[in-house]
Amino acid sequence: MTFVDTHAHLGDAQFDADRDAVFERAAAAGVTRIVEIADHPDEWGRAVAIARARPAAARCTLGLHPYYANLFDDGFLPRLRAALDAAPEAVAIGEIGLDYARAEVPHDVQRRAFEAIAAAAKSWDVPVVVHCRDAFPDLLPILEKVYGGESSGRFRGVVHCFTGTPEQAEACLTLGFALGADGPVTYKKNDALREAFRRAGPDATVLETDSPYLPPQSIRGKRNEPAAVLEIAAKLAEVWGVPLDEAARRTSAAAAALYRWP
Repeated sequence: MTFVDTHAHLGDAQFDADRDAVFERAAAAGVTRIVEIADHPDEWGRAVAIARARPAAARCTLGLHPYYANLFDDGFLPRLRAALDAAPEAVAIGEIGLDYARAEVPHDVQRRAFEAIAAAAKSWDVPVVVHCRDAFPDLLPILEKVYGGESSGRFRGVVHCFTGTPEQAEACLTLGFALGADGPVTYKKNDALREAFRRAGPDATVLETDSPYLPPQSIRGKRNEPAAVLEIAAKLAEVWGVPLDEAARRTSAAAAALYRWP
C-alpha cells in the first residue's frame, strides 16, 4: 500500500536540519512519491534540485503564489517557460491563484496574474496547482473563462487544499480539476468539508500535506511532514466507506493522472 503526497514545501527552512530523514520517514510510512511546490521564482531552483536528487521519489512544480502576484510582469511567462523547459522534473505550474484572506497584493493584481498564468498553462498543456482562500466567487469565473468548454478528459489541475462548499467542489470537478485533501479534512468540526470530499470521491481526490503547514488533527500545532498523509487517507477512507488500501490506490491513480507521472 503506497501513497502520494502531491503538495509539500520541503525546501522550507524548517526542514534544513533533517530533510533527508523526512524523505526516509515518508518512505517508511508508504509515502513513496512527493511533489515539491515552488511558489516564488527564488524557490524554483531549489525545488528542481530537491526533485533531481531523488528521481524515483520526487517531482516539483514552479509557480507564483498570490502572495507574490505583484511580481508578475511582461517577462514572467517567458522566464517560466524557460524554467519548465530546463527541468523535466517540473510536472505542473503552481501554486497560483487567489488569496483574499492573507495576501497583501490587491485583488485585481492577483486576478490578472492568475488568469494570465492559467491561460499560458492551458496553451502549454501543463496542469496547474490552484490556491484559493476566501476567493471562490472570483476564482470560479476565471477557471470557467480559461478552461470552460469541452474537456480533454484529463485533469486540468488541482484546487490545492480545497476548503470550499460541496457545491464549489462540484463546480471545480465539472471544470476538470481534482481536489486536494489536506489536514483540515481531519479536523473535528469540518463536516461540510468531509461532505464535499464524499461527493467528489477518491477518483477525483489527491492527498496533500502542505508540509510544514496544515498538520492533521493528531499533530495540530506541530510541524507537518509527508508521512502524515496516512492520517488524511484514513479519514477519507472512512468518509468514502472504503478500505484504506483502496483509498490509497485510487488517490494515487488520481495523482499519477494529474501530474502525468506514470
